Amino acid sequence: QGRGMRAARVARRCDGGSEGGGAGDGRSGGGGVKSNEDFVTLEEVKRAAERLSVELREEIAGPWYQMALYSKDRQVGKTSGWAQPWGVLHLESIEVRRFTGYWGKKRVGGGEAPEDAPDADAEKKESADVAKISRWFGVLLSVAIGCWNRERSPFYCGRAELLAIKDEDKQHERLVRYYKQLGFRSVREPDDLSFSDRVTWGGDGTLMDVDAEDFMRKWTPVVRQLAKTDRKVTSGL
Repeated sequence: QGRGMRAARVARRCDGGSEGGGAGDGRSGGGGVKSNEDFVTLEEVKRAAERLSVELREEIAGPWYQMALYSKDRQVGKTSGWAQPWGVLHLESIEVRRFTGYWGKKRVGGGEAPEDAPDADAEKKESADVAKISRWFGVLLSVAIGCWNRERSPFYCGRAELLAIKDEDKQHERLVRYYKQLGFRSVREPDDLSFSDRVTWGGDGTLMDVDAEDFMRKWTPVVRQLAKTDRKVTSGL
């Protein structure tokens, strides 16, 4: 059984595409101009995903994207959204699933475990490993969005927005904390959302945003380290 992590609900779908420039053309949107800094590329993100034994798959239609991580034929995470011509990425959803059986055996039923089954300490460590890998999936999906924005979006967006949905207090707190670790900042708290905000995002929550260049600057060396070396990666999460 997986546990989804929702960043936003579907509020609307993008109606259509827009003619625009390609990667490397210095195109701009309302959020700023794309710099020429040496940021991580989508190909490097795919290599990093392979290091975690998952595959990054993409579906692109004009300014709309959907990206997913798969372990063989099982989806373990996905994200979707669209680029807006005024220069703000709308992150519609980011979901990461945790499930047992991916990293090791779990005890079945109430009887004694087999001799080779993990003990309580081993199960605790496995649970921590699952959480760590799940966080990495979220990082890779988020960075993949940033790469698509720079390399393939019909218009470059200098800022990204998402809603840390508030269905339940503790889950909401975890989401806000996690997205702050990724580099997002709170823009409006649930009580401060306007009617227009609620219509746009389809619910209540904390509206958060991040500068696209700052985000890529933060995660480029980390993802490149994961993609290219066997050294221990310090994620900061």
